[in-house]
Amino acid sequence: MQKKYKKFNVFHPFLLSLVPVLFIYSQNIHEISILKFLFLVLSIFLVAVLLWLLVRFIIKNNEKAGLIISLLLVLSFSYGHIYLLVDDFTLGNSDLGRHRYLIIPFVISFIVGTYYFVKTKVKLNKVTTIFNVFAATFLAVILINIVGSNVENIDSFDGTLITTNTSLATYGMDVEIISPHQDEFKNHPDVYYIVLDGYTSSSSLKKFLNYDNQEFVSYLTDKGFNVNHKSYSNYENTDPSMISTLNMRYVYDEDTQEFHIPEKMYTENVVMQNFKSAGYKIVTLPAPLLNLSNVMGSSQLFDLELCKRNQYIDSELLSMTMKTSILVLAVEKWEEHKLREATLCNFSELPKQHQKFDKPIFVYAHMLIPHPPYLFGSEGEPVSSVRPEGLESWENKEGYVNEVKFANKKIKQVVDELLTDLENPPIIIIQSDHGSHFDIEPGCCLADGKPSNENIEQMMSNFSAYYLPGIEKNLSYDVITPVNTFRIIFNSYFNTDYDLLENKMYLNNDPHGLYSYVDVTDVLVP
Repeated sequence: MQKKYKKFNVFHPFLLSLVPVLFIYSQNIHEISILKFLFLVLSIFLVAVLLWLLVRFIIKNNEKAGLIISLLLVLSFSYGHIYLLVDDFTLGNSDLGRHRYLIIPFVISFIVGTYYFVKTKVKLNKVTTIFNVFAATFLAVILINIVGSNVENIDSFDGTLITTNTSLATYGMDVEIISPHQDEFKNHPDVYYIVLDGYTSSSSLKKFLNYDNQEFVSYLTDKGFNVNHKSYSNYENTDPSMISTLNMRYVYDEDTQEFHIPEKMYTENVVMQNFKSAGYKIVTLPAPLLNLSNVMGSSQLFDLELCKRNQYIDSELLSMTMKTSILVLAVEKWEEHKLREATLCNFSELPKQHQKFDKPIFVYAHMLIPHPPYLFGSEGEPVSSVRPEGLESWENKEGYVNEVKFANKKIKQVVDELLTDLENPPIIIIQSDHGSHFDIEPGCCLADGKPSNENIEQMMSNFSAYYLPGIEKNLSYDVITPVNTFRIIFNSYFNTDYDLLENKMYLNNDPHGLYSYVDVTDVLVP
């Protein structure tokens, strides 16, 4: 007699396993690599399958195993969202937004639910069907949103769809690349471009944080640096700021109101192409967890990448997904460790690169400091970020100042080592991508179209210091913005004739983080 096999009808745990990643992807569709997305989707799906097989092996029931795994997924991936909702909620003297309190009802819910599913004598076919329909519907809604977003914003896929033969001029990149003159430039100095993320100007430090940074400024000027006292960033956040600097042009076109950030503007930026054409070797030390560094990791312009994290294991998508789960605390601690490690690696490796090449080098080093999370004390001792959402938090002003002190200490060490060879000193640019963001909520500063001067000053005031051997011009009191930094460098050392662009500063006026820029130049430079 042939055995009768039950029709397999358990789909919901596998569908639900896809929901967290797909939801996050749908909200950040144009900022996440499709490969990283697929890797994470498949990984979580396989974990769900393996867990279901394990539970099924133990309890010998398809439906019960499926319901237990779905319960686990729902509780696990709702934890992070609920945690953020109750983070600031207190009852008496107890902060209910602490993991030690919140995790208890989740564990109890899972134990009770699992016990019920295992012990119940009730047929679970109908419940399984309901879960299947619910999971399929939920997933379908997210997929429709993703497809709709792709159709409506097809132009936003420039970064993933353009070919290697596509000209940057297609995207408004009309900056001329210098012609190859490798023999002419072979004795040119090394160039170090050091970006301190979120490091505000000395005047802003004094005004908004009551911290006097004069000792560090004096150190740099004594070494021969021009410390620009009137420097402002062109944009108040990292991606547009760095793209405009590395391409020596604005990425926002006021006439067309278009914002140009195709992937190629990262991977084949004009600055690195220029140095490559001049016979330079390109060395990068990227900042972790930034879109810029993640995208730039695929560039063929780079001769050497150092302190690079695994693009899949340490991806921002994985981080965001895990932070919605019950693993949020473990993920935060892991990130803190890896961020410290990457930052220290960047500072350590930065001054050693001139020994590795017989040609001049251009070194791009991006340090995620003093930008939060605040993971270093003033002497470099490890500290823990103040809040779980510390990657985005600017609330701890003391933590920011301590990281400024630590950054100053490390920069001094780097500069001392780079300037040991006085016969052939390098060009050194120490610059931040934007200022600080304390006490600022999205959209707060442009209410009724009238910008808050102090808030704009804080966000746009950046740090800029130049060591330019053989150049007598004092740049200390000129209004210079990063978009002109390398126009000055190439004109001064490579006989180019780039026009200096009018210095403009743009502030994002979209409370949802989208790109909607307003010219705030008149606020900063009357």
